[in-house]
Formats: sequence, structure tokens, C-alpha cells
Amino acid sequence: PTATLTPTPTPPQPPIPTPEVDLTDRSLYAANLKPAFAGDVDLVPHAPHYFIQAELLPGPTPQVRGVERVRYVNQETTPLDAIYFRLYPNLPGYGGASQAGPVIVDNRFVSPTLEYADSALRVPLAAPLPPGAAADITLWFTATLPTSVTPGTAGSGLYGFFGGVYDLAGFYPTIPVYDDEGWNLEVAATFGDATFTDIAFHQVEFTLPGALQIVASGSVLEERPNSDGTTTWRLAAGPMRAFYLAASEHYRAISQEVNGATVNSWHLPGGEEGARTALSYATSSLATFEQLFGPYPYRELDVVAMPTTAFGMEYPGVIDIAQSFYGPNGGAFAISVVHEVAHQWWYNLVGNDQPDEPWLDESLCNYAVYLHYEAVDWPEMRDAMMNNIFWYRYNAARNLGIDRPVGGPVTGFDPANYINMVYSKGPLFLHAVRERMGDEAFFAALADYAATHRYGVAYPEDLMAAFRRHTTAPLDDLYTQWITGPP
Repeated sequence: PTATLTPTPTPPQPPIPTPEVDLTDRSLYAANLKPAFAGDVDLVPHAPHYFIQAELLPGPTPQVRGVERVRYVNQETTPLDAIYFRLYPNLPGYGGASQAGPVIVDNRFVSPTLEYADSALRVPLAAPLPPGAAADITLWFTATLPTSVTPGTAGSGLYGFFGGVYDLAGFYPTIPVYDDEGWNLEVAATFGDATFTDIAFHQVEFTLPGALQIVASGSVLEERPNSDGTTTWRLAAGPMRAFYLAASEHYRAISQEVNGATVNSWHLPGGEEGARTALSYATSSLATFEQLFGPYPYRELDVVAMPTTAFGMEYPGVIDIAQSFYGPNGGAFAISVVHEVAHQWWYNLVGNDQPDEPWLDESLCNYAVYLHYEAVDWPEMRDAMMNNIFWYRYNAARNLGIDRPVGGPVTGFDPANYINMVYSKGPLFLHAVRERMGDEAFFAALADYAATHRYGVAYPEDLMAAFRRHTTAPLDDLYTQWITGPP
């Protein structure tokens, strides 16, 4: 009999060629760091390294289409049989959509699968990746942007196209943290933060219509006009927890230097006075937090007006502030800007599991607002934070019978009580620890915590360990009283 030939499957044809790039070279990130911190790239040599080429496609349903190549080193103690990517636009709080594929791992096409309500892409490996070994992954993606704001969600206008502004938070497939729980892949609540990522390096080439001004993590290396009327921006962002970009035809900025960093305050038409106010709070709090928590290593910090229903949102090197504050009636710049600046330490420089332990960054950041006004000797604002923001909201929750421990995942909170517990009761725990330890020991512990976990990931026990390194006073009773509740 004649043998029947089995046809060889034709590999899928990628829509964009595989990028040619050396992902072991981190030298370009010196452009993102102050000269004194250029060597920080060598503190995290095995951090994920992304090269992203993307294009914004405007229209009634805007999209971002692109390709990314990632060098991922297994920094765990166990072999990995797969690597996951989060597709954040597919989460309910983002209101968009993300598709990824085809996928190549070490020059071979693989068949990924979607999990966790399509918000996680499992990329299988031909053989388990040993500790210390690297995988080279290329994947193509398309992210679709919503064009209407859904109040009360994590997005709240923080991903999509609204009011002439493109907000591209989480537009690219992102590798989450792998820790003692495994891959962190849970479907996030529609409020609170959804990300938990390692520090990483991001080389980005982003093409947009030429009229758009971008605001992005990191530093611009090149702005190149193209013959078709678009502009390609080359950027370097790292070591940073993520890459973020916003764009509008209408953005304009005012700037000021603080300790070697340029702070840019971006506004939309009519928002000049608000931009000056935001800039004032951003520069003063940046200086305060460098004294309290340690140096800010980057050359830039951007504060940008955003048509969101949230007060603000943190990203590495960028903070979004509600555009509504920039109108004639003003807004809560004094709290929102300072809080979001503090996130450059508590979230970016020191990472934490925001979906599972939100208090570890949010409570620290809201208490940091109190610390700032204490440091600049503005007693009215200091006391307003303590009495009106912390105690008033916490006592209101107690009077309503909805008091609960501060610790625990976002999904375990009632949305109406999340702010009371995490943003008000949590800072009161930190204040109680401070009173027990004394100021000198407390501030030494915060600086120690920031330095010890800089560019890493910290957990609640790490913060408590830092406190205990600087005091012999008992703290377990406070932790039980405020954070965990009785066993």
C-alpha cells in the first residue's frame, strides 16, 4: 500500500515581525535614572525585560495592536512548566478586551490557553524552566478600549478613551508575580487595584497619530515623525513595576525640578490653575518622602489630569488625578496628589500584593499624607487628616456596625466599607505603632523597610519585621487589634 503523507501544519503567521533585540542589555535605562542611581539596573539583573512595539488605532472602537518580546528568568526555587500573562483589559473592572497570540517560546510556536475568565494567558513550556534559567517569549496582542466610564469599577475611566484622552493602563500582556502561593491570577474586584507585578525593564516603541502628546512611565529616548502622519516614541522605563501611557491632543505641561527629578504637571484646556496647584503638592510631597522613605531614583515624575471618577491612580513615574479637580471649583489635590506621590515608594519601589493585601500600600500612602503635613508644619491639614479622614470615617463604620479587620483581599470587602477600613482604619494602626515605638524608631523602621525591599516585593510580615528590628516594644497586640482581628 502507498503510505499516506500527513501534511505538516503551517505555523500561524504573526501580524508583525518578531522584534530583534538584546534583552540582556540594560544600558539604555540610565536615561530613566538619575546619575547617582544608574547602577541600580544591576541590582535586579534577572528582572523581566520587555520589548514592546505597539500602535494606537483610533476610531469608534479604538485599539492598540502590538507585539512584545520578554526575557523571563525563573527567580523561584522550583521549576516552572508554564509562564502566565495577565490580560488586564479582560477584567470586569477594565471594561475592554484583550486578545493575545500567536505565541513563540524559544523560537517554537506554542498553544496558549485562557484561564481565570480570560484574564490570564497560560503559555506552556516545552520543558520545565529550572531556577535561574531564562525563557524568551514573543507574543502578539490586540487591546480594545472602552469609550464610556463605568462608575464604581477599578477602571473608572482609568482604561479607555474618554474626553479626548487615551488611557492605556495595562494595555500589554503582563507577567504577574509567582510566590509561595504560585502564580497570582485571581480575578480582581471591580474596585481597588488589580495588579501584582515584579519590578521589570520596559523598552517601548509606540506609534500614535502625530497630533497626540504622550505622558508615560520612564523617559523618552526619541520622538520620530513618520511619513504617514504618525509619530513613533521610543521610551525606556525601568526598573519599574509596569509601563503606563496616556495621550491627548490637548495635553500641556508646566514643570519644576526637585532633587534632580523633573516634575511635570499635565493639564487639559482650562486646567492651568489646577496644574499649578497639583505641581505644588507634588513637588513638596516628593521632597518630604525622599527625606522620610529614601531617594526617588528616576529623572521624571508626571502628574496628569485624567477624566476619571476616581480621585487618583498610581503608576510608575506617573500619577493620574481626576480632571474634575481642575475646574473652577477646585478639588481634593491636597490629599489625592500627596497620596499618589507616596505610591512611588509604596507600590512601585516596594511592591506588594495589591489585590490580596491592599492595606500594605494604601494605608501607608494615606498615612504618608498625614506625615507630609506634619513635616511641612501645616497643622490644619495634619489635624484634618487625623480627625476628619481617619477617625471620623472609622468611627462612622463602627457606629454602623460594619467595623472589620483591615487585612484581607479586596474581594472580601463591601465596596462601601473598603475606604473606611483600608484608607482610614489602616493609618490608625500605623499611628498606634508609631506611638508605641516612638518617632525615632518608627521612622528608622520605615526607611529600613523601604531600603530592604527596594525593587522587590514585600508582605505584611516584612513590614512588621522592620518595625521589630527597631523596637523591643510589643506590637503583636496592635497587629491583632487593627489588622487581623482575633484568631
